[in-house]
Amino acid sequence: MTEAKTTKRPARRPDPMTTVIADVKAARKQLAERGMPLAGGQRPAKGRAHHRREAARWQAIERGRDLAETPGWDASLLAGLYEALAEAEPKTARAGLVRLAALAVAAVEDIDQGAA
Repeated sequence: MTEAKTTKRPARRPDPMTTVIADVKAARKQLAERGMPLAGGQRPAKGRAHHRREAARWQAIERGRDLAETPGWDASLLAGLYEALAEAEPKTARAGLVRLAALAVAAVEDIDQGAA
């Protein structure tokens, strides 16, 4: 009878996103549980209009930087933030905030890898 050889697999490298998500969950626990609208203030429609203008401005900055091959997370994050804040429809705003969170996670991963 032959003995079965057990081969050890090399240790898995931890997924960097797992660490980032754990950090986000820990930071979220520190935030107060407050229910509030996405666009607050006395005139939320006026605030959304301001956010639309800022989104367009940061999108233009982002495009210019991409063309000059000098990108930065700041333009991507701010464009995404203002786009989400400008949305009146909750489902669309939620999708924008999820995209913003993905951008933020990617930026943190770059920092962790030493690229930023």
